[in-house]
Amino acid sequence: MKFKAFLAVICITILQSCSNSTETLTNNQIDASLRETIKRKNDSLFDALSNSNMKALKALGSDDFNKHLRSRIESTVWAFRRGYLKEDNTEIYKEYYCKGTISKNMLIEDEENKYSITFSNTQPEAYVSLLKSKYGKMEDYLITVIYELVDGKWKLSNVETGLLGHFDKNAQDYFEIAKQKEKEGFLIDAAFNCDMAASFLEPAGDMLTYDNEERIEFYKNQWRKTLSEKYKFPYVLRNVESQPAIMGIEPIKTVKGVYPKISYQTPIHLDETEFLEMELAEIKKEIKKAIPDLDFSTDIIYYRAYNNSGSVPYYEHIHKKKN
Repeated sequence: MKFKAFLAVICITILQSCSNSTETLTNNQIDASLRETIKRKNDSLFDALSNSNMKALKALGSDDFNKHLRSRIESTVWAFRRGYLKEDNTEIYKEYYCKGTISKNMLIEDEENKYSITFSNTQPEAYVSLLKSKYGKMEDYLITVIYELVDGKWKLSNVETGLLGHFDKNAQDYFEIAKQKEKEGFLIDAAFNCDMAASFLEPAGDMLTYDNEERIEFYKNQWRKTLSEKYKFPYVLRNVESQPAIMGIEPIKTVKGVYPKISYQTPIHLDETEFLEMELAEIKKEIKKAIPDLDFSTDIIYYRAYNNSGSVPYYEHIHKKKN
């Protein structure tokens, strides 16, 4: 135990596999020349994926990778072909150099980031490169690339791409926000953020598992159940003269962040914007009483009015917090 504690201090993880002799070095602990070698490999990989260069991919891959080439690149190649992911928008998220054990279930436990990585390796030396790539201003993708040292050469063993998060926040970040919102009494906001967390639980397919995955799924279901029992939509605001009906509240993703959208049915013609604004002023006062589980102090709230009339499908008002 003392030996393991010492290794933890210097950030060297003992892999819980069929042998305790395997060690994993991370990031700057890895020899600089090896990291540079893997960087060049990754650059070649991205170039091959972007240009659908199967010959180049096979040159990078191990025999086993090439044997299952199409299935191994299936989750990744589309993003590069369509230009969603590009090399110049990619940075190192975390790197691991594993040495000592051959296993079908090699396990890396990252205590700092609270996740584990499981993969199969056929050689005693393996390199796991986690790369973060941003698409637009919103979505963050994780590209997991695994190499093995075969006859003195690093060969591509696997590559997997999945959604890591939004706005530099991953599943665990959103879950922390969710817990804080629940603590503050805003269960709707908590549920929104927990839903976001749940949607980012598989950034590397089955290879990466977050330590709190089960808790995220539990609270997602629990909070949703509580809210569905507490709020029945449509909900008529009877203290508003026009008696609009709240149809639902859901998160909306924009380039600035994720904000609540309140949809409601109004009897007012959608082209009569002056009357719609007067109605909305009343709605804003009453809805805080009707739905106390929503944090109305957030920076932006979208109000969207519907009515089968007018020249537009809906009337939208964006409420912005005053500084």
